[in-house]
Amino acid sequence: MSEPFYHRAGPAAFEPTRAAESPWDQSLQHGGPPSALLLGEIEKAVAGHGRITAAQIDFLGAIPRETGEVTVRTLRPGRRVRLDAATLTIRGRAVAEARCWTMTTNADADKRVEHRTSPLPAVPAATPDPPFRGFPPAWHYPDAIEWRFVHGGSGQPGPAAVWTRVRVPVVGGEAATPLQRLAVVADSANGISSELALDRFLFVPTALQLSLHRYPVGDWILLDARTSLSGDGIGTTLTALHDASGTIGTATQPLLVQPRERAGQQAGHREETFAATGGPGSRSGSPRKDPYRPAPAK
Repeated sequence: MSEPFYHRAGPAAFEPTRAAESPWDQSLQHGGPPSALLLGEIEKAVAGHGRITAAQIDFLGAIPRETGEVTVRTLRPGRRVRLDAATLTIRGRAVAEARCWTMTTNADADKRVEHRTSPLPAVPAATPDPPFRGFPPAWHYPDAIEWRFVHGGSGQPGPAAVWTRVRVPVVGGEAATPLQRLAVVADSANGISSELALDRFLFVPTALQLSLHRYPVGDWILLDARTSLSGDGIGTTLTALHDASGTIGTATQPLLVQPRERAGQQAGHREETFAATGGPGSRSGSPRKDPYRPAPAK
């Protein structure tokens, strides 16, 4: 696949392509591309003011795969730290919002310190097997990314680690930034590290939170994800983020966990769940209404 996740349809308007689609419903978007779109627009607004060190993307509903508009505003101006927000609106409804803290940098301020108990795993060789078994063969999001699993994933319950490389631009004609490439894949963390059977449970991430001490360098980004469950319907996915030279930060996703209401229901939904939750990683859902996200307007 060579098409970008979005085409620019106006000064602040963006049309999603099939690369942005959810695995559960082709009329909805996976959560990764909208996250990257919003962060990219904030990056433009804060250019020259430092580096984004914390980002929270809130998913306010199922995200239709339709043209939307992005608005950016400064919530807290500042010389050393500032807070900015970007909102994605589709059909007059806000469907996602990102808030980012930007901090100034100073090369003489301190030294580089990163903690890891073991060496980073090498990028595995490519295999002919599909990265996500059991998902629709016409699902285009994973084709826009290269996936090399170190362990777990592909339907196996439990922690997973995967090297990823985004193959296409976020917006056509514009080079994706390192932060955007990270956001495209980070939303998939809860999907690759699910602890319960996807055909029996819904996993609905309401947000993606990134804490970064630096941006990734190079094309490859490692997601090392694990999901914890409370036993009463709440979960958290915590992901260590790395590039080829070391750690870059963490990603967290709060999860609503619920049994599926009827047997045989497709896995998915934030999207309705999993993809926007991510299937692996995403937001959207099947035709039925998600327990958390409102369905797109008809």
